[in-house]
Amino acid sequence: MKKASPIIALLLSFAIVFGMFTLCFADTAQGENEITQTSVTDPADTLSLMKSNAPDGIEAEEEDESGEDDQNDSDEPEEGASSAEEEQQSSSKRFSLGGLIAAINPSRILYDEGIHTLTTHEFVKIVDALRFVRYVLTGKIITGAPKKFDATFDDDLIMVCKAISDQSSLDVYELLTNLPDVNDPAKIAAKVFNIDVGAYREKMYEARENYYHEGNAAMANICWALGAYMSGIESAYVHLEPKDTYHEVVLDVQYSDGTMEIFHPNIYIDLETGECFGNKDRGMMEIGFNTNAYDALVYAPMYCWMKDFGFCVEYDMLCYVLPVYCYNTRRFKFDYGDKEWMIQIWKGNYLITNGGEVGIYNRDKGSFGTFYNVVEEENEMNMSLLITHGDDVLVDMQEQRHWWINGFKLGKRLYSPHSLDMTFTIEMPDEEMLSAFTKSIDKNFFHDVYYSVEGLKVTAHWDT
Repeated sequence: MKKASPIIALLLSFAIVFGMFTLCFADTAQGENEITQTSVTDPADTLSLMKSNAPDGIEAEEEDESGEDDQNDSDEPEEGASSAEEEQQSSSKRFSLGGLIAAINPSRILYDEGIHTLTTHEFVKIVDALRFVRYVLTGKIITGAPKKFDATFDDDLIMVCKAISDQSSLDVYELLTNLPDVNDPAKIAAKVFNIDVGAYREKMYEARENYYHEGNAAMANICWALGAYMSGIESAYVHLEPKDTYHEVVLDVQYSDGTMEIFHPNIYIDLETGECFGNKDRGMMEIGFNTNAYDALVYAPMYCWMKDFGFCVEYDMLCYVLPVYCYNTRRFKFDYGDKEWMIQIWKGNYLITNGGEVGIYNRDKGSFGTFYNVVEEENEMNMSLLITHGDDVLVDMQEQRHWWINGFKLGKRLYSPHSLDMTFTIEMPDEEMLSAFTKSIDKNFFHDVYYSVEGLKVTAHWDT
């Protein structure tokens, strides 16, 4: 009997749970059966049908009004009572567990509405929590709360930052003014390794000048950052200085030893258009990307550093394993002239942005592996790019001559790549290449890119 007790208890528990679910599903069984009979396969159609199913009482009332007009007014239910009854019936269905399961499709909600991106405020909270824990574990909490990096912005720069934060989860001003004071590791390293920080800074600055003369501004900025960091940055004032038709971002840096330095990070802003860019068409600080603050749009200019690295399948594989990328891609390969060509397209979310790309690559015939070079300058083409989510236009890159047209919209939500619609145009140099490219689209395994041709221009649409 003792051995049978757990089995009996389990059966009773199962009976109770089954009974609860039966009661919950009872009032929605008829609606679910009607949906099954209509064989609706699309989740949106299913959800629409569920919303359109009126309570039985409402349908009965409509039949009475159409078939028994000669009844006395006294036989008809009062309007208030009818409304109350309808509300009660509707409420019973709305709040039942079965109704919730049948009416709500979580995958559809994620598909339509996406997910929230991590906000700057949330990120700062995480950083503050980690910093506080470190201060507690190291005993420094006794001397006071953790310090923050002392950074101040001028009003014009704050306005530009606000233009981005109003449209997205990224608040550059909050981020840079809430950075932790990270001078302690530099001080410890200088003490342990007996580093003369003044001499070290001069050496890094000398390397910076050499890189500048070589045209490598990215490495020059890294050398400056290393020299400045080891010197101990006490505070920084970030402001805009007017130029001809734009403004330059300038940093006034004060070091721990009391010395001052003015730094030009190669960021320029057009306050009228919101364009934030670097010189030589290489991106801000030569990181490879420019930004339009008023559109909250990030894009790569012509001579970004990625141009030197071509493209291969392994790049996509690396992005797929990283948790900050989620995109779909299609490759259209064909032969033209004496080259093997690949036009690749992407759409999805990247870090905290939604967007897409179209890239043109080629290589010598008979090449081994998956690597393709970026096309030569004479083989760049006129392209445009449009990315939408429902009725919202996320990216609208007007036609321009490029090898890699792209756009990434900063926002407050990240959407499924399948919910983004992509339309792009490419103007081919001649009929031969036009034919080769369109045939490669027709042969693509997925068969989900549709196109039209006008002259030498191909307009393609991808919505899956």
